[in-house]
Amino acid sequence: MLDFLFGSSKPQAAPASQDKDKPKPCCVCKPEKSARDECMLKSLTDTPETECKDVIKSYKICMEGFGFKV
Repeated sequence: MLDFLFGSSKPQAAPASQDKDKPKPCCVCKPEKSARDECMLKSLTDTPETECKDVIKSYKICMEGFGFKV
């Protein structure tokens, strides 16, 4: 009756096991990330995101393959 105040007495569902199996973003696409970072850092232009567009795109595609949205 007062569930809205004290919480429901129903047990909460356990988080999906997918989250446990999903790798961390820092652990995937390492070569693509390194290439992106190197391109951005070594760019001599004022707009490195334009110069490194293809490298950035390949990194995003790789991350999306693991379920991450960048």
